Amino acid sequence: MRPETPHALNLYPARRAHHPPGGYCLGMTLISTTIDTPLCPMRAATTDKGICLLEMGSPERRSRETEELESAFDTRMIEGAHPLLDLLAGELAAYFNGDLQQFTVPLDTPGTEWQQRVWNALVQIPFGETVSYGELAMRLDNPGGSRAVGLANGKNRVSIVIPCHRVIAADGTLHGYGGGLPRKRWLLEHEQAHAGAGLFTQ
Repeated sequence: MRPETPHALNLYPARRAHHPPGGYCLGMTLISTTIDTPLCPMRAATTDKGICLLEMGSPERRSRETEELESAFDTRMIEGAHPLLDLLAGELAAYFNGDLQQFTVPLDTPGTEWQQRVWNALVQIPFGETVSYGELAMRLDNPGGSRAVGLANGKNRVSIVIPCHRVIAADGTLHGYGGGLPRKRWLLEHEQAHAGAGLFTQ
């Protein structure tokens, strides 16, 4: 089997993050901050190309993802300000107010070819809707790939913007979320309230 190689997520083609073949740019910007939200304080980070982190999980998860990004971009993550972090904070505020259903902030998220396919499929799930792991695997021409979809979901470092919370179990129950199931339920109920349609039943 051909080994998978890193790619940068391309949600918005005009804003695709470009990197030279064989690796990432040396000495590039990797800036982080904390964004307060109604759900919880969220750790965010960006390169000059796009957002690469939006995390609400445990300190251990944040530490692991920071190390992954520092390795991928070959630079240290530093605390600071950046226009893309300001844009993200504004769009998150609009999302939590119920005024925004689709993010436009550019992303720069390294991952394997399969992870990129899953993450790109996630952003195609409309606000206020959910799909099962199996259904998403079918959409990706990988019948029986529910577990592989779940693993790629778990590697998503940009929560909410890449809406892995919209993937649920086939029986409609919630299953697996790096930020914890209570937060997953909160996000789904928030979207349900602003989309005007039921999402799931339990």
